[in-house]
Amino acid sequence: MSRFPLEREGAKVKVTLGAELTVSFVPELRELLCAIQDDGVRDLVLDFSETTFLDTAGLSLLLAARNGFSQDGRTLKLAGLRAPLYSLLETLRLDKRLNAERG
Repeated sequence: MSRFPLEREGAKVKVTLGAELTVSFVPELRELLCAIQDDGVRDLVLDFSETTFLDTAGLSLLLAARNGFSQDGRTLKLAGLRAPLYSLLETLRLDKRLNAERG
């Protein structure tokens, strides 16, 4: 069983992330995101409402996921970001590229 709960409604999927998106969680999440993409999901929402820490491995995975999902008109959205994580993405000028929304 995945440590990343997901909700599916048609071609839309929401994945809820845990407290951290770090190198130790990236392989499992990468595998899940690949499966979701292969399953024909059109809209993916990553729910960051519980996430308080993001490292460079997690950030790299988000950029790769965004690139994969932007093909063929699919969308990826980061939702529920707490102020510190949203500020980090703003500082890196990735908030718009990653379609990030504050929580």
